[in-house]
Amino acid sequence: ISLAHPWSSEIYPSSAEKVEAAASLREARKKAKYDHLKLPGGSTSNVIPLVLEHFDAKGEQGAKFLRKLSNQSSDEAGRPNASEFLDFWRKRLSVQLQKCNAKVISKKLSGLC
Repeated sequence: ISLAHPWSSEIYPSSAEKVEAAASLREARKKAKYDHLKLPGGSTSNVIPLVLEHFDAKGEQGAKFLRKLSNQSSDEAGRPNASEFLDFWRKRLSVQLQKCNAKVISKKLSGLC
């Protein structure tokens, strides 16, 4: 899981033109960094980066993976609506990201006092 800020200085021009530009860039970096790793047995890993932007945009690979999980979950549970699973995890991820952001801000501010 990764958090990308769309106003990052390295991608600011492209993020102003395209929604999810920061998330897409972070997804590509995560894939490049981890996809080559060997797993036990010699196979290579298949990383699915879950990237969120500060303003609620999501990386396509992670969003697609969550949709796939929600569809499988509803099929196995016999529920007709997969959106419950998806909503549950979107809320959990959002809350966790806010908690982590608050911790980072708190640590930075405590150093100023």
